[in-house]
Amino acid sequence: MKHLRLALFTFAAMLGVAFAQDEERRAPPVEIPDFSNLDEYIYEPKSIVTFGFRYMSGAKMSFFGQGKIPAPETLGAPTGPNLQRLYHNGGVQPDARVVARLDAAGNPIIDPQSNSAVFDKIAPDGKTNSWNYTDASQLSTNGYVRFDSYSADIIDTSTRKKDGPSSAGMDIAMSRDMGKIFRGRVPWTITAGMSINDISANVNSPVQARLTTVSDYYSTFGQAVPDSPYTSPSSATSNVLDASGNALINDDGSASTITTDTSVLIGNEPAGRTTSTATDTASVTNRWKLKGAYYTFRAGPTLMFPFTTRLRATVSAGAALVYSGTNYTVTQTYDTPLGADITDTNTNSAYKILPGYYADASVQFDLTERAGFYAGAVMQSAGSYTQNIDTANSHYSTKIDLANQTGVRAGMSIRF
Repeated sequence: MKHLRLALFTFAAMLGVAFAQDEERRAPPVEIPDFSNLDEYIYEPKSIVTFGFRYMSGAKMSFFGQGKIPAPETLGAPTGPNLQRLYHNGGVQPDARVVARLDAAGNPIIDPQSNSAVFDKIAPDGKTNSWNYTDASQLSTNGYVRFDSYSADIIDTSTRKKDGPSSAGMDIAMSRDMGKIFRGRVPWTITAGMSINDISANVNSPVQARLTTVSDYYSTFGQAVPDSPYTSPSSATSNVLDASGNALINDDGSASTITTDTSVLIGNEPAGRTTSTATDTASVTNRWKLKGAYYTFRAGPTLMFPFTTRLRATVSAGAALVYSGTNYTVTQTYDTPLGADITDTNTNSAYKILPGYYADASVQFDLTERAGFYAGAVMQSAGSYTQNIDTANSHYSTKIDLANQTGVRAGMSIRF
């Protein structure tokens, strides 16, 4: 019974399929719609995107201002024994001499923890064994060592001018077709674009400065001072000799030596202090450095003048907005008579928005209906701004002028 139901179901299905195929053969054919009465539609690109580079002349910079180069060392008070005093060509420290502590029998006292002798600082005697100097010119014939500290005040009032180098930056713009003017002969578009270019300048120049030298003098108490450079405490090691003048040999075969203190003592406070000033234009050099970039956003109408179906000229003009960011650094360097150069650096960052205008003139050649190349000249102007460095020691300014810049632009265009 089960097999019979399956056979009947299969027969009915086959009969239905055959009947449907027969009905399909007898049905009328499907009619194809008639589109002959519709107008023909062809899409014309209305927008153009250009991207390439914009090579612009550099900004014009002016640098001016004054500053101070402070002494990098701490002199300390002009009087007072055993104080730390640091100079540009040496230093004097508190006395470091010590003496062994003795018991009642005159024997050195031994520290049970370290198993070494105990030492005490010697009683102050107006001298110190801790000092150093760098140059023979610091020694005077009357038995003193001179130590100097240097500082400078830049009093130059001149202005240094510098034209920054030209720079190439990215340029991108988009235009939208707005129809034709002048009786349909000149197509025109609305164009908006953005470009970025660098700002840089680097000026090195000697400046007029008032130089100040503070000198402290220390007595050597008639002692001969070793050749420069010299650092005290100092010591010397020599062999131990027997009565015949021969070197004594230790049990391990090494020569027996002895170390002796060769330190030269000087006064532990200045015997006198002097201050001198001089003005010149050779000892101090300033380096003005400006680094940054500016974005130009522009928008305005563009006129197109076709020469052929593929070649045309374009002229555009309109408003511009410049966003400029710059880092301004002034480095002051004092070439001192003795010791290393003294350098003082100050820096400042600024961001400005400047309104302006632009004008472009280009020639464009279309390779296809959609893509081509362009090249042309550009001009833009966005005024100027002043950037300052104001610190406790320095007051410097620079004027960045972004007016009347010219350049060229080139790249690829795409219509869509």
